[in-house]
Amino acid sequence: MRKIKKALALSLALAMGLSLVACGDESTEAPTTEAPSSEDASSEAPATEDDASTGDAEVAKIEAPSTEGWGEDQVIYAYSWDEDFQKKLNVVLDAYPEYKDYVEFVTLGVGGTEPEYRTAIDNALENGDQYPTFIPADNDVAKYFSEDDTKTANLYDLGFTDEMLVNSYDFALQYGTYNDQLKCVTWQATPGSVFYRRDIAQEVFGTDDPDEIQALLADWDTFFETAETLKAAGYKIVSGPSDVKYAIWDTQTQPWVTDDGTSETLTLDSAVTDYLEIAKRIYDGEYSNNTALWDSTWAADMTDDGKVFCYFGCPWFIGSMQGNGATDGNWGAVVGPTSYHWGGTYVCVGKDTNNPELAAFLLYELTCDPDIGVAITNQTGDCVNNKAANERLINGELAADNAAAAFLGGQNPIEVWAAAAEGINLSNVTYQDATIKTYIDNASKAYNEGTYATVEEAIQYIEDQTAAELGISVAE
Repeated sequence: MRKIKKALALSLALAMGLSLVACGDESTEAPTTEAPSSEDASSEAPATEDDASTGDAEVAKIEAPSTEGWGEDQVIYAYSWDEDFQKKLNVVLDAYPEYKDYVEFVTLGVGGTEPEYRTAIDNALENGDQYPTFIPADNDVAKYFSEDDTKTANLYDLGFTDEMLVNSYDFALQYGTYNDQLKCVTWQATPGSVFYRRDIAQEVFGTDDPDEIQALLADWDTFFETAETLKAAGYKIVSGPSDVKYAIWDTQTQPWVTDDGTSETLTLDSAVTDYLEIAKRIYDGEYSNNTALWDSTWAADMTDDGKVFCYFGCPWFIGSMQGNGATDGNWGAVVGPTSYHWGGTYVCVGKDTNNPELAAFLLYELTCDPDIGVAITNQTGDCVNNKAANERLINGELAADNAAAAFLGGQNPIEVWAAAAEGINLSNVTYQDATIKTYIDNASKAYNEGTYATVEEAIQYIEDQTAAELGISVAE
């Protein structure tokens, strides 16, 4: 069991003197794929009606710090496992080039969810000469850093305020808040959706209109009715039973692991049993090809030769589908039976960063500035955790060559993802969930194949593994 050490609250804000100002920087100019210049970003535009609806008017911001007198001691290090974070932060640095010489990227080249990444960051925090100021971490890993006050800063102490976060979706704030501290934030929204084959929809249902398809996938009962219709026509509704797991796991109603200060206790809820039962129903009903996520047959089902109607996926998943041979323009997107998320990268700040002013400003711009949010989507294809930016992208500022829109046959994906993001709840997530989900996956496969005769036997396996591997006892 990991013991999370406690430390005294930081008081960096008092020493930094970060200033907060009110601004309304909603742009009324024509759509652009360029990031705003530092001059544009500092100007104020009149608030519009859209500003009021998105919370983009009169929002406090962190002021850009002066670099006067700065030297090598003010250089900060931005770590990551691959180059994705660098691409996103470079959108900010392109808008504020005066800070480029004060940010160095350290790309570790390891898997973001692998133990090697956590170990490398820990070593650099403790004794590295390139102290990690920015610590991006996968959704499955970030709580390892964010819930340890000896490693990461409280962003409220760096100058962030609730007012600045008005455009963040609730799920991101739920994930990033720990003991009433803001410990990590994200530029990225990873709302789940259902991607469906337009040609199969036309053949079987006579329409590929997203509203009509959403009605066919509106809830799990309707989902199985649609699966039966597709089966009769020679198609599978999904490639494998585990395709639906993220959508069901996000219906979690309580933390699976609780800590009373001396020991941790496991209490599984209906999200686990529901997944086991729905996956079993897909398996027994022959509504899938019984593939597993990321295997070669699962990937092959994405091509036009495949007989699979839909995949559960999120914004970044489109790139995977394109890489596996899915045809641009032959897919549409809907929310599906329930709102959910899949993945995401959260950013912590090292507790002892040498330049808290620069760290706070760049992180604010990356996660809170709607101009930067629009630029990130248009330049990289990401869906951002910024309601004001997404409102603008829905209402005309999405780039004509946006890869996601091309994949979806001209459909604006932000409309679907913004709607899905509003329904995500991550308030019950704990740092052990990612490991426990591997036990759930194993239990589901064994239950589908008959190794376990009942859901209760599958649950027993999950509880036994959690106790043996994690040292977490089962609630009585």
